[in-house]
Amino acid sequence: MAFKKQRMVLQFPAGTVDEPITYTLIKEYDVMINILNADISHGREGSLLVEISGEQESVEVARKYLKSKSVKISPVVKTILFEQAECINCGVCSSVCYPGALEMDRESRELHFFPEKCVACELCIKACPLQLFELNFGAN
Repeated sequence: MAFKKQRMVLQFPAGTVDEPITYTLIKEYDVMINILNADISHGREGSLLVEISGEQESVEVARKYLKSKSVKISPVVKTILFEQAECINCGVCSSVCYPGALEMDRESRELHFFPEKCVACELCIKACPLQLFELNFGAN
């Protein structure tokens, strides 16, 4: 069996906000859920930016379960490109990076970029005074 890891946005209709959908995914479908960002309000629609991982078959069955609950699934196909060679290590971008993809090393005072943590929220693009970040669209 192949292991699959996929980032996606899950959009929940109002009727499912109170259901334990992520719990069911983990417990019944044997997938790991890493919630990267959430916007859910009681009694209204909600959305989660998640990374789902597990055996490929488990991930596919979990996706079918989500669809049966009328959860809209959108793959994340954006990535951030960073011109690190031009960076002056001011750290402004790291202060807005909630998933921790941009971190300042306190000792060396250098900025480190961890693309595997990046959720392409685009806050770094707006924060960088030198405009060293760029949004890249690609197929997932």
